[in-house]
Amino acid sequence: MGTMHYGNDEAGIQIDDDVLAHVAAVVVAKLRRREPFLLTTVSAGGRESVWIHEASTLRWAYASDVAAPLDKARLERMVRDTNRPTGLTVECLGRPLAAVETLEVAA
Repeated sequence: MGTMHYGNDEAGIQIDDDVLAHVAAVVVAKLRRREPFLLTTVSAGGRESVWIHEASTLRWAYASDVAAPLDKARLERMVRDTNRPTGLTVECLGRPLAAVETLEVAA
């Protein structure tokens, strides 16, 4: 399990390394083009959204020292989702954004 940190959130969001690699790749691609977007997490505790923009402080920490392979079709679907009014939605099991235990990208 890796961790995505947003802003000053030290606890971060715990995400499977494979999912985290895809989310990170999408975030970096969007920010390189100066395209902010909404990232929403959905869990049993509710829904929480953060606005990802070029001034966002983001950090990714991976459990594995080997980079996860990226699936082009999955990345394309995720990038398309960032352009929806609801943004990219990531489904969570457990608590919302601040201390999520498991994240999976919604199909």
